[in-house]
Amino acid sequence: MSILASIANSLGELVAPTRCAGCERQGVLFCRDCLYQLSRNYAPEQACSRCAGPFGALACTECWEISYNFKRVLALGVLDGSLARAIVLYKDSNERRLADMLGSILGAHIHECWNTWGDAVCWIPATTEALHRRGFDHGQLLGTHVAQRLTLPAVQLLERPQTRRDQRKLNRGQRLMGEQRFHCRRNLGVVPEKILLIDDVFTTGGTAQAATKALLEAGVQTVRLAVLGRAW
Repeated sequence: MSILASIANSLGELVAPTRCAGCERQGVLFCRDCLYQLSRNYAPEQACSRCAGPFGALACTECWEISYNFKRVLALGVLDGSLARAIVLYKDSNERRLADMLGSILGAHIHECWNTWGDAVCWIPATTEALHRRGFDHGQLLGTHVAQRLTLPAVQLLERPQTRRDQRKLNRGQRLMGEQRFHCRRNLGVVPEKILLIDDVFTTGGTAQAATKALLEAGVQTVRLAVLGRAW
């Protein structure tokens, strides 16, 4: 099977060669220049710890009137350039190989900033509409790879009510006012005290707020959020 898989991969590269998710350079999934760009467009030590807003470490105008249930937020970078293109390619063009790479990079970033914090990793589950459109849960795949990088358990705690509404169609007010709903799975057994919640993008925080509310109601003590991109 490994020989057949190798042959299939080789034929696949001939027909549709791998290109960089950030700049479309042929040969690699994410080139060194685009990886370097991720570390240049965002400084975690200068960002707001409550909403990951760039340059909000001392005084953040993005979240000063908002009370979040999650304690801290960490972002890999600003949702722009190569990172934004990679996220779109991963989610909407079925480039699932990026889950491994992006999850590993985000996991390493979390470890660098927060060390070994957390008892388990869970993720924001995709909407029913997104599952039908994409054919996979991008949040689960990303969260699993982050957990592997951090050597933490990956636990599927959250579920969404059955709905086909895409959260991207919600405006800022609807997101912040709790138009989204989550609940925790039944028969969870022992609930981890400290949860590292993973999502792809932080825009207003409404999604993470709703998810964190469900986690706290289920018995989780503290939630921190880590995302790939911070919309800005």
